[in-house]
Order: sequence, then structure tokens, then C-alpha cells
Amino acid sequence: MPAAGDTVVRRDGSRFEGTVASVDAAAVVLDTPSGTLRIPRHDVASISFNEIKPLKVEIRNVKSDDALDVLVDGEEVIRDARDGGAWIDLTPRLKDGNTPVRLRVKNQRATWAYQLHFRINGEIVPVGCGTPFAAGAGCTCCGKTGKEVGTIEDLPEFWIHVDRALGRAEILP
Repeated sequence: MPAAGDTVVRRDGSRFEGTVASVDAAAVVLDTPSGTLRIPRHDVASISFNEIKPLKVEIRNVKSDDALDVLVDGEEVIRDARDGGAWIDLTPRLKDGNTPVRLRVKNQRATWAYQLHFRINGEIVPVGCGTPFAAGAGCTCCGKTGKEVGTIEDLPEFWIHVDRALGRAEILP
């Protein structure tokens, strides 16, 4: 559903919120949570567009067992993460469209797991596998047992999809 943001005011004073899909000489088309509205142009008194905020995408390690590296588009942005960490701004490293993110786990003990947080325009998106520092709760994705020892580099990458024109980003599997 489109988020309310743009506002169309008719000459009779009625207001409609949604996302303006198109404007031409004949009509204003507004996508709203209740459906698409086509308002004849001669009935439109004003259109106010929602201001798009600049995109901000950050990452931080929450917990990793033993150590975790994060590579964004091949560039290492987190190295040897274990417990906690500061927010790192990824925005300048991201390209419009899809940017790959790859993880490298360095496990020297019995099990491995990780928990990362992405913060996209202030909203937290957790990404993780297994439960760090919990016996027997290692990452079991993609054919792994969570008990592999050494450097594990063959984890599947995921993607950050960016649309700067709309000020949006999302994590894709």
C-alpha cells in the first residue's frame, strides 16, 4: 500500500493523501491505501508533494561468535567483529539498484553464529543466523552445521536494494 505523503486538495476543499502516480492536463492520479483515485485536473486546487528524506543505511555488529567480517560490494566494512560495535554508514558505498553483501566467519571454537543490525532511515532490520554464544545454537543455514572450524567464506550473499530517488533501501535475501 502506498504511504500517505502527497496531498491533493480539490476545489471544494476535500483532501486526499497518497502517492501521486501521474499528473497531466486531464487528471491527477493518486494511489491511496483504499485504491487509485483519478481526479479531473479542473477539480484540483493544489498538490503538495511529500519531501523525500535523504537515504541513510548503516550497519553494526550485535554479537558474533567467534569473529565476523562484512564485505559490501567486495569492500571490507567490518573486520573481526565479536561483541557489539559502532554504527557504520554504508550509504556512500551503496549503488542504485542491488549491492552485494558477503559475510566471512572465522570460527576457532565449537559453534559459530552472528547477529547484525542494519538501520535504514532509522528503522532497525536484524540479520542473523543462530544464537551467538549459546551452546548448540550455531548457524545452520545453507547446509552448514554451525560447527565448522576455520574461515567460512562460502555463505550465500544477500543484497541491499537502493532507490535513492525515493530515499528507500531494503535487504533482499
